[in-house]
Amino acid sequence: MRMRATLLDSRLHWIGLAALCVWACEPEVAVEPVSPEPAESRAAPLGTEVDAGTNRLAGEASPYLQLHAHNPVDWYPWGEEAFAKARDEDKPIFLSVGYSTCYWCHVMEREVFANAEIAALMNETVVSIKVDREERPDIDEVYMTATQLLTGSGGWPNSVFLTPERKPFYAGTYFPPQDRRGRIGFPKLLRRIAAAWEQDRESVVQTAEQVALRISGGLPRSAGSVEMPTPDALLARVTEELRRRYEVKHGGFSRSTKFPRPPLLELILVAQLRKPDPEVLAMLTHTLDEMALGGIYDHVGGGFHRYSTEGTWSIPHFEKMLYDNGQLVGLYARAYAATGRELYRSVVEQTLAYLAREMRLPGGGLASAQDAEVAGEEGASYVWSRGEIEAALGEKRAERFLSVYELVALEGGEKGVLRVRLSAASEPGRFAATGVAELLGRFASDRAKLLEVRQRRPQPLRDDKVLVAWNALGIAGLVQAAVALERPAPLRRAEETARFVLLHLRSADGGLHRSSIGGQVRERGVLEDYALLADALLALEGATGDEAWGREARAVADAMLTRFADPGLGGLFETQADTELFARLKSFEDSVLPSSNGVALRVLLQLSRGPRAQGYRAEAGRTLAAFAPLLERAPTLVASASVERLRSEGLVQEVLSQSSEVSQRKPASGGLPRSEDHVRVSAFRGAGGQLRVRVAVDAGWHVNANPASLAYLIPTRVEREDGAALRGAHYPQGTLFQPEFAPEPISVYEGSVEIPLTRLEGESEISSLVVRYQACDERQCLPPARSPVALPARLDPASGPRDARLGGASDEH
Repeated sequence: MRMRATLLDSRLHWIGLAALCVWACEPEVAVEPVSPEPAESRAAPLGTEVDAGTNRLAGEASPYLQLHAHNPVDWYPWGEEAFAKARDEDKPIFLSVGYSTCYWCHVMEREVFANAEIAALMNETVVSIKVDREERPDIDEVYMTATQLLTGSGGWPNSVFLTPERKPFYAGTYFPPQDRRGRIGFPKLLRRIAAAWEQDRESVVQTAEQVALRISGGLPRSAGSVEMPTPDALLARVTEELRRRYEVKHGGFSRSTKFPRPPLLELILVAQLRKPDPEVLAMLTHTLDEMALGGIYDHVGGGFHRYSTEGTWSIPHFEKMLYDNGQLVGLYARAYAATGRELYRSVVEQTLAYLAREMRLPGGGLASAQDAEVAGEEGASYVWSRGEIEAALGEKRAERFLSVYELVALEGGEKGVLRVRLSAASEPGRFAATGVAELLGRFASDRAKLLEVRQRRPQPLRDDKVLVAWNALGIAGLVQAAVALERPAPLRRAEETARFVLLHLRSADGGLHRSSIGGQVRERGVLEDYALLADALLALEGATGDEAWGREARAVADAMLTRFADPGLGGLFETQADTELFARLKSFEDSVLPSSNGVALRVLLQLSRGPRAQGYRAEAGRTLAAFAPLLERAPTLVASASVERLRSEGLVQEVLSQSSEVSQRKPASGGLPRSEDHVRVSAFRGAGGQLRVRVAVDAGWHVNANPASLAYLIPTRVEREDGAALRGAHYPQGTLFQPEFAPEPISVYEGSVEIPLTRLEGESEISSLVVRYQACDERQCLPPARSPVALPARLDPASGPRDARLGGASDEH
């Protein structure tokens, strides 16, 4: 078997062997960021930075686009002018998507786009388009989906090459100015792209068409079934998934990079309230405790950073986002109301103070985010040395302060991040939720002094962009905090923010704009803007008793249904019908944000109790039908919809029984080949009861051996469900195969191979594993896949293998 090679490393990422694959640099789950090498160890960059005046981005309002306005790159904003240039000059498009507080976006801007020689090569070979993902989440979602299909992962900056028809054929994330640590240098990549475009156009276009088809036609847009799991069955499944994913030592649901996941934590809280379970409650409180005491929480200024770069919640990625803090202030408020834990009340009060001090804008809007870096140094304004704390507090007071707080050193630095001492977790009396709040309260004046010192330092940039969806999350969080703490001030701020949004970001026809920057209204709203704003307005009506907020919520919801509903298959599209994108997607799974359809479902169910209930019930029924299979199979992935199933049990039954208009049609299949079509994975017990995983590959196909022969190849790997490698897996030697793109033969698996598993930690608690692989034949490589495999019973060594020809890749970005 031989692969037909092309100039672009064997038909690009998923048609080839992921030959230029790079890992995500700003991940959402599982993939750790790859830090650039220290400046002193790098070779001299290609060319030098110059002051090139300004480019077309100088007229844009977005802070992220403004960051690139002085690059020598001939940047275009997204629009017909750029597309026409690509068509007229017969060039591929380079699309770069990021956001203002993205650290690695800043690095690529400095290293690559500000480089005169690299910019000249870009201007010669491609038409370059820069997009702010926060202004245009619809563009971001389509092309992030493409990147995940092409590479198996995703992140920001998202770097995608398109045909002039805007169809993607190659993708990656951060590219350095020259080859570094297994990442191809951007100039080399540009030359390969240009060569493929000129000399192998047919393959490039074929790849683009297949990727576009898989995004727009080959992925189900909705489920089309009204069969709904009962609340008890759903609760049992949720509990089972939580037990399997929970990280016992430090809380949360991953073991390395850790993100707050408010939709999932909200589901745990609702599940606990519906059916008290000490084990489920412990998962919630342990996770909330660890987050509140770790370095991901800003102990000096309040509020939460984006995520933890390691497994103890100690070292954050330092950017602060409104969407995190809006959700978390509400979550901790509801957790305080449910548990009475004073630690949570303290977190709510300090986060409210942070939002008022740092994020509130004149007139009532809320800013989007604060940067992670100052003058190119990540976390510079947030970290401390012991000497700085002693200078601020005095030596004796600093010693007492640092007996409760500790400085967790950043890698390669003398300074560290403040967190409550890790040892506190092993001291139950001191760590008890009531006791730790009182203990930390004794140092309030010390924290105030440190904040005063910190504010005299250079501060991270703030993105003053007002986004409707994120402001809506802030409104809802303020309302929930006001109710839980019985304080009127947050409620007044929530009303002020809501008035600002309705006054400045709603158009005359009732539609919503996406954002406002410096008073300049930008872009059309997408589904999440409408759904989250309607939800926030309903929360205001419930807290204030003012029916005017309810009328506004219905007006926004009506506009939402007019613009985004799919009356045939159910659920709502992310974009309006006249979108300039080649695909209209639907979002069902939650990430750190609730899915747009999950929030829309909550709105529709709430409105099903009020005026014009019948119309809202019909739409709620169609949306519920779209969620049903996911609620059955993986309810924690659709946590926001699971919450509504548990919270609105009686109403859900009424809605389903009265929604006879729901379509039963199944979405058409795109008919594209998948790796799963040619590979089967199963597990069985061999002699002596040893657990073994079998990978069976169809004749004429192969998968990469483990370890992979080249750094960019995807090895066949047995993983835990959270993506962590299985240490006890013993991979057999592969068969040598010589592809044309590689200087030496590579190692592959053909036919049937068995992978013995030993020292499987916690085997009794594991019901299934996942096998990751990529199937290739002589002509093509298919998208990478992750297939689950059920484990045979431990006491049945004679049990045969169970087939697992299931689903596709499920990596999140």
